[in-house]
Amino acid sequence: MVQAQSFLLILPLLMFGCRSGSSETERKTAAVTDSVMEAVESATNTRQCFRQIVGRDTTMLTLTTGDSIVTGELTVLPFEKDQARGPIRGTMAANQITAQWQRSGEGVTQPYEIVFTMKGDSVVWREGERVEKQGVWVLKNPAQSYQYVLTKTDCQ
Repeated sequence: MVQAQSFLLILPLLMFGCRSGSSETERKTAAVTDSVMEAVESATNTRQCFRQIVGRDTTMLTLTTGDSIVTGELTVLPFEKDQARGPIRGTMAANQITAQWQRSGEGVTQPYEIVFTMKGDSVVWREGERVEKQGVWVLKNPAQSYQYVLTKTDCQ
């Protein structure tokens, strides 16, 4: 009876000790897997930066492409006006990127649809009057919008 009670007291300690070791092994395996994935991503992803300066207005775009997925950051800095910035995420087909920009400006964050066109060492996209469609702000009339032309620059 005494042996059975002692065994019942020791059993949880043994089980916890075994699980602790396997948990440590799992953490180490996960860390190695993460390192390998980061190395693969950096080998397959391409980072490019673009900028347009008109007078005192600056627009900057950073794109990271991997296969057909594109992520990055778009920053619009008009002089003495409201600034807008935020992450972009989209897909690339041929020379066109269809993305959603989480535009933050004037204390509000809104999803904007943006279509970037890659032309040599530049990126072109249009901006103008927007309307909300299914929770996303899209150009009302893309043909009557302002065209940004950002040229490739060194990433900092």
